[in-house]
Amino acid sequence: MNTALRNTLILVALAFVAGMIFWQSKQPGTEPASTETASNGSTASSTPPKAVVDAVIEKSGDIGVCDAKSAWFPHSQTQRTDDSAFPNSSNCDFHQWAWQNFLWLTQDVDGQPRFLSFATPESLLGNERTGMLPRMAKSDATESLDEYLQAGTDGIFVAHNGRSVYYSQYLDSTFVNFVQSNNLTDPSALQALIAADPATNFPIEGTAGAMELKVSWLVVTDGFDASDMFTMQTEIAKLVNRDGQIVIDTTQTEEVTVALVGFHIAGIVKGHPEMIWATFEHQRNAPNVPVTDPPLTLDQPVSDQDYTFYTAGTTLADCNVNNASDGQLKLDQQTQTLSPITQACRQYQFGNAAGVNTINDKNIQTLNASVASMFDPDDVWKNYAEVGAVWFKGTDTLQPGLSIATDELLAGSLSLSNATIETFTQVASTENNCFRCHNTMQQFPPQVDLQPLPASNLNISHALQNIYFWSQEDAQ
Repeated sequence: MNTALRNTLILVALAFVAGMIFWQSKQPGTEPASTETASNGSTASSTPPKAVVDAVIEKSGDIGVCDAKSAWFPHSQTQRTDDSAFPNSSNCDFHQWAWQNFLWLTQDVDGQPRFLSFATPESLLGNERTGMLPRMAKSDATESLDEYLQAGTDGIFVAHNGRSVYYSQYLDSTFVNFVQSNNLTDPSALQALIAADPATNFPIEGTAGAMELKVSWLVVTDGFDASDMFTMQTEIAKLVNRDGQIVIDTTQTEEVTVALVGFHIAGIVKGHPEMIWATFEHQRNAPNVPVTDPPLTLDQPVSDQDYTFYTAGTTLADCNVNNASDGQLKLDQQTQTLSPITQACRQYQFGNAAGVNTINDKNIQTLNASVASMFDPDDVWKNYAEVGAVWFKGTDTLQPGLSIATDELLAGSLSLSNATIETFTQVASTENNCFRCHNTMQQFPPQVDLQPLPASNLNISHALQNIYFWSQEDAQ
C-alpha cells in the first residue's frame, strides 16, 4: 500500500473515532468530556477513555498493512534501529524493528555478516570457543551452548542428512558493556546488584538497546543444495556415545560447512525492558500446518512438498517428534550421523492460532512481502523471512517475580516458535512462546552446589543466567 492511500485510511479512521465520540456525548446519560483548569488558568480536556485511545492507535497503525521502509535499502546501507526513540504506536512498529535489525545484523562487514563479530557469552568469561554445539541434553560444563533452564525437552534436532542441527549465541556491545562495567561475570556482583534493585533493567546506550541472538545451523553434506542459504566454514565439536548417552566431546572437533536456517533476535527498546523477541527462518525449512475446517487430523499429511526438514507426505503425528526423549535416538560415531531424523512442521505460520491476533499476522505477511520486493535479487538474505515477534502489551511493565505463564501480558505472536530452535515445544501451552521460559522468577542452578539467581528483571536473559552459573562452576 502506498503512503498516500495509507494516510487516507488513517484520516478516515480518525474521523470515524471522532464521530463516535461526538455521537456518544449526545446520548442520554452520557457525560460530556470534563475539563480541568491548568496552573496557568487555561482549560484542557481530561484524558479520553482508554478505549478511545486504543481505538485511535489501532486505526492509525494496526490496519493489517505493514510496509518496509525505503531507507533500509540497499541492504549494504541498513542502519540499526534507534531503540531510544522506539515509536510503540502500532503492532507494525515491532515487526519493522525486527526486520530492520535482521537486515543490519546480516549486513556484510569485512566479508562476513555483522553478527559474527559479536561476543559470545563464553568469551565474557575468557573461555575459548570449541566450536558450535548441538541442541541436546544440558551439560554442566561451560562449553554447552544450549541455555540453562530453557523451555523444552532437551531434544536433539536431527536434519535429514542425519547430522545434528547446531546453535550459537551472540551479544551486542551494549549487553557486553553492561556486564563488564558492572563486573557481572562475578556472581557476587550480580547478586549485589539484584539485592540493591531487583527491578534493574538492561540498558539502552545512546540509541542501541542491549541485544542477544541465537542462531541455528545445518551441517551441509554432499548432495544438499545450499545455494540459497548463507553458508560458512566452522569448527564443531563431535558427538560420542558415553555411559548410555549421546554427549559432546569438545576434545574432538571437525571442520564443516554450515548453513544458517534460524535466527532469534531479542532486544531492548524504549518502554520494553522485557525485550522484543523476534525470530526468522529460511523459507524452505518446514511447511506450515494448514488451517482447515475441520482441523487437520494426526493421520493426515501436512504437505505434499519436500522441505529441508520435512519429507513430503509426512503426517502431522510424525511431525516434531523428540526421539531423544524415549531413547530411540542412536548415534553412529564414525559418520557422526543420528537416527531417526526429525520431521519438522511449523504449527503456526506467524505465531498465532487461527483467528488469534489476525492483524499481527497480516502485518508480518505484508511486511515480509514488502521487504522481499526491495531486496537485490542476488542477495542470499532475501530467502529468509520473519515468522513472528512477541512483546508486552503495556510499556515499562516488567517487574521481578513474573512467571509469564499466560498470555495476559503479551502482544504479537502469542504462540511463537522457530521450527529449528523450538521444534518440540510448539504445542505445549507451558512452553509455546519465548516468555514461558524467559521470565523474571528466581532461577535455580543446574547442580545443587551452585547458588540460585534471585528474582530480577535481568533474569529475562538466559545469556546472563548462563554467565552467572558458568562463572560459579569455573570457580570450583
